[in-house]
Parts: sequence; C-alpha cells; structure tokens
Amino acid sequence: MVAWRVGLGAGDRPRARPGPTDYALRRTVLRFTIALRCGGVLASIVAALIGEDAGVSRAWQAWVLGGLAVWAVVFAARAAGRGLTFGLMAADTVVVSLVLLVQDRLVPVSAVLDETTWAIMLASTSIYVTQLALSQLGGLAMAAVVTAAYMIGVPAETSQVRILFVQTVVVNALMWLLRRGGRRADAVVAERDRARRQAMVEAARRADERHHRSEMHDSVLATLVMVASGAVQRDSPVLARNAQAALDVLEEFSVSPLTGDPPSVDLGERLAGLAAELASLVAADVSTGGVPLMVPEPVAVAFTGAAREALRNVSCHAGVARAHVRAEAGTDGVMTVTVADEGRGFDPSLVPGERHGIRGSIRERMLMVGGTALVESRPGEGTVVMLRWPHG
Repeated sequence: MVAWRVGLGAGDRPRARPGPTDYALRRTVLRFTIALRCGGVLASIVAALIGEDAGVSRAWQAWVLGGLAVWAVVFAARAAGRGLTFGLMAADTVVVSLVLLVQDRLVPVSAVLDETTWAIMLASTSIYVTQLALSQLGGLAMAAVVTAAYMIGVPAETSQVRILFVQTVVVNALMWLLRRGGRRADAVVAERDRARRQAMVEAARRADERHHRSEMHDSVLATLVMVASGAVQRDSPVLARNAQAALDVLEEFSVSPLTGDPPSVDLGERLAGLAAELASLVAADVSTGGVPLMVPEPVAVAFTGAAREALRNVSCHAGVARAHVRAEAGTDGVMTVTVADEGRGFDPSLVPGERHGIRGSIRERMLMVGGTALVESRPGEGTVVMLRWPHG
C-alpha cells in the first residue's frame, strides 16, 4: 500500500492498478523525498550553528531547529509507513512556512544581504519535496505558500526569492514530463503484455487442436484402420483396449493433457506398457538402463504417443516385426527415446505434406511439450526415430 500512495496528489486521477514505470517512479520519489527532507533539515541545523549570531536569538534557534529535527523524524516515519499523502505534505508545508515566518529571530540580516542563509535552503528543499510528491496543481499551491512565507518573514530585501520561483517552475515541469513519460511507458508495456497473453492463448489453443488431432489419428482412426484391414480379430483384447481408448478420446475431446500441475512418472514403465500393448503388432525390445527415468506426466504422454506412432509405422510400413526402443537420460539432463528398426526404410522428403503420422503424431506432439523429434531413414537401411526432451 505504501507504493500506491507515493506521489499521488489531490489532482491525480485514481487508478486501480499502477503500471511498473509508475510504481518504480513512486518508490524512487519516496526514498528521495525522505532523504531530501531529513538532509535539508540537518544541513539547516549545521549552517545555523556555525553561522553568525549577530541579532539572532540562540534560544529561538534551539527551539525552532530542535522542532525541525523532531519533525524530520516524524516525516520520515510517516512517509515510510503510509506514503507521501496529501495531508503529510500539507503538514510539512505548514511547519516549514512557520519557520520561515520567524526568520527575523533566526537569521542574521548580514547573511540575508550576502545571500548565504540556511532559510533559503530550507525553503528550496520544501519546494522540491512538494513538487516531487504531489500533482502539478498541488505542488504549485504548496510551493506558493512556502514562497509567500519566505517573502513575508525575510528580515531584509533579497533577490533570492527569484530562485524559489525558478525552482518551482522547473521542477514542476520536469515532474510533469516524468509522469507523462511513465504513463506512456506503462501503456506500451500493458499493450505488449496484452499481446503476449493473446499469443499464449492462441498457442495453447493451437496446441490443444494439435493434441486432439494426434489423439484422433492415434486412437480413433487407427482403430478403424485395424478393423477395416482385418489385422486383428473382432474379439481381440488389443482391439477392445484400442476401442475403449478411442471412446475416451471422443468423450474427453475438449480436455488438454497439458494443463494443471502434473506429477512425475517413470518413462521406462510407460514404454514397457506400450510395448506390451502393441505386442500383437510388433515386438519391441525396451531398454532403459535399469534406472528410473522420471519425467512430468505430459512429457511421458508425448514420448509414449510419439513412440506408439513410430511402432505402428514399423508394423504397417517397415516390413519387419521387430523394433528396438531405447530410453536414456543424458548428463545434460536431456531425455532421449530412440525407436529403431531394420526394415525397408523410406525417403522422408517424399512423404506427402498431408500425411499426419510423422508430422502430427510425432514431431508436433514433441514440440507441444518443448521437445524435438528427428526421423532418419533411407530406402533399404531401416528407420530411426529420435525423440528428445527438452529441446536443448
């Protein structure tokens, strides 16, 4: 709450949520204003103590400067706890103005004529403080009160009053430029964040669509192909499991597997289960090195889905009935799953673009979880599908 009130003047429009630039400016103003108020009072006390005492009441100086020191402590504590509120700045203006009104008891006339008084320094710091902390109109009003108090209380005519006017105008203009620039910067950042959020939503939507297309291809269409080709008997347990999986996909078509905070699972166990599931289509030797390979659930889903498609391709196109699946975790933390066969192979560059298997069910599936998929094959030399996660 402190940062929200810093620099909020009476003339400022309330905003429900300050931007990052506005927030940073207010924090800077808060720290600088506290330092300026305390430093200004301390410098005034030191200058008064070492200055001439001709025509000056040391008793008045002790009381007034002691009161200023107490006020500086109170000001710092209130500003740090509640921010630079309008009430605090008004109280600061009143305290400084009262001191300036009794300059004839505190400042020697000779110092005024030499234009070396600590009172002008106290008035200047008050103008800086009000301009920094308040809005343009509020800062101008408080600066006018301080300037008027100095002019009334100064014991001799001096040209230093012009300094107060110049300081008021210059600092007010600078703060207006800073706040205006901050608002523009916040607007740019807000628009950038809005565009980024929109891009993330679109990316998530496209990932959902790719996932569902992959699931449709891997379950529903694959099951229909199995039935149409007569590759399995109608009473086959494999057909029953695949049909159930296809029904689950259709029933939960709007659910993405990449949401939530998924647990870690053993990728080796998932691949072993996949090999058992597809045992009637292709014999897959699964090698994991005998160690657990823990990955997030969505990553395991992507690995097993891509490996399933690769094994199905072996069954349908390689002309062999055996494949080798190897999973390992590298020293760099990259998980790799390799599906290799010694079948007839093919030329990947000749695969039609509309074919969904390699592009959608393997490559895009891995991309959805931040991984990669590489398919290497040549006619007569077999095929190797290498899946990696993360992509580094």
